[in-house]
Amino acid sequence: MAVFVAVAVATYALVIIPNYSAFKTLYANNDGMRDGYEYIESTYSLKTLTEFIGEKPEFFSIVSYNVNDPDSGIYYNPDELSTLGAMGNLFLLIEYERQVAEGLLDPKALVDLEEIEKYLLPQINQNAHEGAMEFLTAEDVPVTNDNAMRALLEYNSLPLSDYFWFKFGEDNLRALMDTLNLENTEMPVPFSGYYSVIAPHISPTVSAVARENLDYFSDMSRDSMFAEMIETAAEFIGDEQQNAMRKQFIEDERLAMSFIEERDALELLPHTTAREITGLLAGLLNNEVISEEVSIAVTNKLRWPMDSEPIKRSFSDYGAIYDSRMGMLSGIDFGTSIYDGHTSVQAVFFDDLPVAFFIHLSANHMQEDYQQRLIWDPALYETTIQQIEKNK
Repeated sequence: MAVFVAVAVATYALVIIPNYSAFKTLYANNDGMRDGYEYIESTYSLKTLTEFIGEKPEFFSIVSYNVNDPDSGIYYNPDELSTLGAMGNLFLLIEYERQVAEGLLDPKALVDLEEIEKYLLPQINQNAHEGAMEFLTAEDVPVTNDNAMRALLEYNSLPLSDYFWFKFGEDNLRALMDTLNLENTEMPVPFSGYYSVIAPHISPTVSAVARENLDYFSDMSRDSMFAEMIETAAEFIGDEQQNAMRKQFIEDERLAMSFIEERDALELLPHTTAREITGLLAGLLNNEVISEEVSIAVTNKLRWPMDSEPIKRSFSDYGAIYDSRMGMLSGIDFGTSIYDGHTSVQAVFFDDLPVAFFIHLSANHMQEDYQQRLIWDPALYETTIQQIEKNK
């Protein structure tokens, strides 16, 4: 156990929260490091992971089907509400391409990197943001709207997500969600607003006592809660003093929450379902979302993984958005297998995971390998079905 804890903390400190004291993390999160420790052996192989998926339906929602034969797919908790997270970037991308198609946004217009940095909360998915900035500041990459959107999709930079959120505006995003007519998917909110309202002492509008254990939100409607997140994010970028104060607090204390509290707070993020967001992907592939022009442009940008040689070895076509944050490992994707030529759409949500299990699984990105193989590996696909049926 001690060896695992030491390795897990080192991994978490390096991968998730750079510049944050690993010793302090270990001291403050002893309970979190034991949360789900008994399940860690399930992360050692795709076989054991698939067995765990079948045994623990409370942690998973999976929809995977051939676009030409949707009735024969995997539907595992398809209507369970799951954390939207970075899957919300799909809606930012759709709105982006809608505005480009209507001539409201110039994809070649230059982006001010200093403006993007306003949205940065230190130590919150900071590695992802640094990867996006490295891409955008490469010598042969002009910092255009188009490349900024590409960086958002590939790296899941939270500041880039918030930058586009405010660039489009709440009214346009609400209108988009109304147009898409999704019954169970909530509009994405700015991440800087979400993390600000859950962190004790950081928001001037909510006392730490009132927010203790997130009780502050228990009697609040989700619409009211999201409105507070949006308002708090607007204050964050619009008030230099607030911006500096929040950045310094998070630099010093991160979120001042335990890993378990941070995992539990995911419930406050917008929700979606595997069935609904997979249906949206299928609509995009069929050129049915907003317009043919918009659908084609969206799916083209989602194809950023096709620059990877390992992806090319198994797919003739592939597009995805992935997300990883405390207790959650999720992804949506579409792909055409080079082996039999079938095209699938998928949503795979590993949500509300035990902390120790999450840290171990996220260290090797096994969930991404699992998701990709569901498309091109018939043995894994059948094993998943067997495990689900076995444990019904």
